[in-house]
Amino acid sequence: MPVISEQTDIILRIFITYVVMFILFLLSMISFSTPLSTTIEIPFILIMIYYWMIYRPSLLSPLLIFIVGICIDLLSGFPLGISSFVLVIMRKIIFDQRVFLTSQNFIVIWLGFLVVSSITLFLQWGLFGLISLQWTPVFPVIITIIATTLLFPVISLALHLNHKILPFLQDQYSAVK
Repeated sequence: MPVISEQTDIILRIFITYVVMFILFLLSMISFSTPLSTTIEIPFILIMIYYWMIYRPSLLSPLLIFIVGICIDLLSGFPLGISSFVLVIMRKIIFDQRVFLTSQNFIVIWLGFLVVSSITLFLQWGLFGLISLQWTPVFPVIITIIATTLLFPVISLALHLNHKILPFLQDQYSAVK
């Protein structure tokens, strides 16, 4: 019986992680008003992908990220495939730099997030403009980058607490052997 209890515990811990991811996904779909008379959607999903790709990439397969991108496009009205393409590119960038990032302090991780989220959001904005042949103002993108970067420490702390409850699993992506 202890083996069954231990397996149930592991499954429950991983399930909680995916519930947290789903909540962040839902929060990414909410529009917020700013004092500057514009509305923005904070892409909490970028924070989640960035964090888990550094510390537990086995939780986010390329297929899962692709499906999340399709869901974002369907729910937000973007042309189908833009978010999937951008998120898979983001995953690749972070995955290639994760060995470097795992050995850095929080400030470097935070600055890395600023760079990656800026690239991701401007790429998404540019692709949307090219496909729709209609350029939206860039100001809301800049406000979104600033707001997301400022929220990064709070969300990453919550993800870190979630990470602490996950069972230790040595996987093929582990930066620490």
